[in-house]
Amino acid sequence: MKLYGFAMSNYYNMVKHAVLEKGIACEFINTRSSQDPEFLAKSPMGKVPLLETEHGFLTETNVILDYLEECYPAVKLLPESCFARAKVRQLMKTQELYVEAPSHELVGVLFKREIPAHVEVASQLNARKGLAALGRLVNFKPWICGEQLTTADIFVFYSFTLSNRLTQQVYNWDMLKEIPGLNNWYQRFAELEITQGILAENTAAAAELAARVG
Repeated sequence: MKLYGFAMSNYYNMVKHAVLEKGIACEFINTRSSQDPEFLAKSPMGKVPLLETEHGFLTETNVILDYLEECYPAVKLLPESCFARAKVRQLMKTQELYVEAPSHELVGVLFKREIPAHVEVASQLNARKGLAALGRLVNFKPWICGEQLTTADIFVFYSFTLSNRLTQQVYNWDMLKEIPGLNNWYQRFAELEITQGILAENTAAAAELAARVG
């Protein structure tokens, strides 16, 4: 198995964490998104993460996470019951659509681009609505969906590594303080050995990007 992506991609980091958590033998290949025809033959939108399996290639983080769970069940990252699994996926989708997506509108700030005023206003308004929805779903006991560490913990954590950085930089707004227990959960996940290794690579990549854009 091979996983293609780069350390600045929070979605690549989600999949990498799941692979490491499950102890799957995998080669990690540093790769950027590309519109090159050869890459598009493997990743239809030219995006990463891209997972190469013995059967072919897979893209889209949620799809890859489900594939890993179904094919490598020795270490489980989803609960046993169908309803509990659906609740995990509901929380992940809420983060993706209603917190991550509006926050991502600010990503140009990392490249010293000016964010239009109407984008700043809409992004924060929509992210606040998303956080309120997320707050109605979380269940810190101690993980985000209860006693078991799940793909929701992985997904939401790495989503916030970018989203919260953007909102702090643009608004001086720490989203982790909006939901009771969220910051403590975030710090608990950050202390995991796998997380620390991935964050170290992410920090190095961010420093490299900062040096490149001045």
